[in-house]
Amino acid sequence: MRPLDIVELAEPEEVEVLEPEEDFEQFLLPVINEMREDIASLTREHGRAYLRNRSKLWEMDNMLIQIKTQVEASEESALNHLQNPGDAAEGRAAKRCEKSESS
Repeated sequence: MRPLDIVELAEPEEVEVLEPEEDFEQFLLPVINEMREDIASLTREHGRAYLRNRSKLWEMDNMLIQIKTQVEASEESALNHLQNPGDAAEGRAAKRCEKSESS
């Protein structure tokens, strides 16, 4: 490393100093506007996501209701078959007898 020259330390770089209004208009205002646009975009997307999720939940709820209805119907059919096992066989036998008598 080379030693620092005293002249280098004594001469700071010149920086343009802006008036507060210019500083605000040039740097802060564009950033603020961009942030507002981002917030608006995120808010819109949040609303869309909420509606998509709500729609999917509604579809799932409808599917579960259909499945539940089918299961209940199957259970009822199975219980009826167990409670009256002869009815089905008797019904088939009666139909066969009717067919043979009419022939």
